[in-house]
Amino acid sequence: MQQKKRPENLRYVLPNCYYCLKRYWLGQIYPMFCNKIRKYSKNRLDPFNLCPNTLIVWFFIPPYRAIGIAFHGLQDISVFIRQQMEPNQTIFLMFKILELRPPFPLTLLTIFVSLGLVFTDGANKIVRAVRSEYENIKPRDETVMPYPDPFSLTPRMSIYYPVLDDRTSIGFLTIDFRHFELSIKQALEPNNNIRSLIRFVDIYSPFPLQLGFMLVSIGLFLCGIIYRFCQSQKQELLEEIKGAIS
Repeated sequence: MQQKKRPENLRYVLPNCYYCLKRYWLGQIYPMFCNKIRKYSKNRLDPFNLCPNTLIVWFFIPPYRAIGIAFHGLQDISVFIRQQMEPNQTIFLMFKILELRPPFPLTLLTIFVSLGLVFTDGANKIVRAVRSEYENIKPRDETVMPYPDPFSLTPRMSIYYPVLDDRTSIGFLTIDFRHFELSIKQALEPNNNIRSLIRFVDIYSPFPLQLGFMLVSIGLFLCGIIYRFCQSQKQELLEEIKGAIS
């Protein structure tokens, strides 16, 4: 029987196939694969996505309602009305009643004025607690005339961090510099005009910890909205340049 002879150029064919596949992989498949991964993970790996996306200042209307001014960006403000749904103050509904697009200096002014009122309310509660502990505010032999308390009009602050998308977020509502409530905010319809707010835990923390957490959250929120504003301005500039060139 005659044995089949192997082709003499087999040792040259296999390395050529290997180099062709390697060239095809490095030249086309690998860059396409990297681009897909980069596009998929670009927004998820952006550290600015960890910044709070909403700051809400609540002005309470006793006993069951509140009006909230929600800051989403330097030129994006919404006005909500909040309705309590049950007696334990656990479930609320938020209805968007107004959208505003003010210039960003006016937005910054509104943010800092609102935060000033929030911190004024917290400081007032601390002063009252200290005075009620060490002093007798209302003497027995004097009559105190009733007067409207201006601090009853001061707002509360909520800051919400996004969870996976903009439709679900988790945040906290400051009652004072020691007491805050954690809650989940969920959009109930596609236009985000109706949202649910579910409170699930109350926390009493030391005064410095609560104040530090509030300041860090406010700083992250301002960093996030300034970053998004800069990105939008950059995109508008690029579109203007493309339009001028074309």
